[in-house]
Amino acid sequence: MSDQSRCHPTIYEDLVQGERELHQMFHDSPSRIAPAKTILITPERPSQWLYALRQGWACRIREWPNGRRVIPEIYVPGDLIGFESALRTRPADEVVAIQPVSLQEIGADVVFGLLARRTTATYFAWLISEAQRRAEARANRLARFDAQERLAVMLVDLHERLRRRELVTATSFNLPLTQQQIADHLGLTIVHVNRSLRFLREEKIAIVDRPIVMIRDMARLRQLAGRHDDGGAELTTHSLSRETPSIDERE
Repeated sequence: MSDQSRCHPTIYEDLVQGERELHQMFHDSPSRIAPAKTILITPERPSQWLYALRQGWACRIREWPNGRRVIPEIYVPGDLIGFESALRTRPADEVVAIQPVSLQEIGADVVFGLLARRTTATYFAWLISEAQRRAEARANRLARFDAQERLAVMLVDLHERLRRRELVTATSFNLPLTQQQIADHLGLTIVHVNRSLRFLREEKIAIVDRPIVMIRDMARLRQLAGRHDDGGAELTTHSLSRETPSIDERE
């Protein structure tokens, strides 16, 4: 867990054990490679798999009847994909691989058995609460933040998620998103995204040159994102304690 203070002490041990048990299930499961643009979850039928994303990025896409598209969620190596979808007869959104991905998977029907166990059910409940917290934070940003602030929040959040998984080199990390995908995630137009990227470059705060992000002034980027703490964590499946292996750990 990114911030132990957010976890009630009476359920902490269950969370640790639940994550450990789920980690072991994925460790014992088969893995596969899927090319870019592979549809992992479709709204047209129930999800058959719960995925642990080992390598590559994916995203959750929501299509509106008027043709507009929203990307509510971006998945990075180490994330779980499909838990919410496994509980629905028809998932609300589509999940697509942004680039070639390596996945480990367990059958979605296993989820119902896991929900009957206190430890894994507690861990899933924590994941759901974190997803809800993140969705509310995103809605607040869309309502009150301007384009530059939204972009700064996205870069800080991704940097924090990847840093915890040791996928950041100094202040640089991979960002395989196109400007259109960034726009769909932040609720902006490509024009606003382009202007905001130019602002960050000209102000020597960050350089985003797909697929690389180079943060030149983290303090100013965090200030622009409205961050005054060292947290600001997105949902992760990183270990709940230093002793607990995380879903994304390489064996």
